[in-house]
Parts: sequence; C-alpha cells; structure tokens
Amino acid sequence: MPSMFAKTRESSAAAVSKTLRQLLDKGLVSVTLSKADGRQRDYVLTAKGKRILQTLRDERELAIENIWLTLDHSQLKNFITFGTDLTDRLEQYGSKDKDN
Repeated sequence: MPSMFAKTRESSAAAVSKTLRQLLDKGLVSVTLSKADGRQRDYVLTAKGKRILQTLRDERELAIENIWLTLDHSQLKNFITFGTDLTDRLEQYGSKDKDN
C-alpha cells in the first residue's frame, strides 16, 4: 500500500502513488487486486522491469569496480573519515534548530 510504504520511507503517500503510476505507465510494474484482501493491490515487476533492474545492478557494480575499487586505500580511508566528520557536524548543526 502506498501509504504504508510512504511511512516506512518518510515520504508522502501522494509521492509514492505518483512514482507507482510512472512505473505503471512505463510498463515496469503491473498491478492486480490482492487475492487476500480485495481492497489492496499487489505490485510486481514486469519482465521489462526485471531486465532494467538487472541492468541497473550491473551498471552499479561496474561503477563500483571502476571508481571505488581503484582508489588507493589511504585515499579511501581519508574520504571516509572526512565524510563521517561532515555528517556528524551537519547532524549537530541540524539538531540545534530543533532544540530552539
């Protein structure tokens, strides 16, 4: 259900419904009434959707291999340290606004 998915992903039901409509329009998912509860719909990937998802996974793996795995270990360690520090600072800065 879009509303349940929206809650678990901190999104709006309208945004989830819009995305589902776009996926349906592109033929990437199909929808049927749930056999268990006729008020609900079941969404499944179509064959085209599965092919595209596999292509995305393959491209992601290729990008990881060609970009991340070619970095020097010390460069990667420095990047992770910087990213962690930046994230911590942003979270601390953001929590100041909520406290006021």
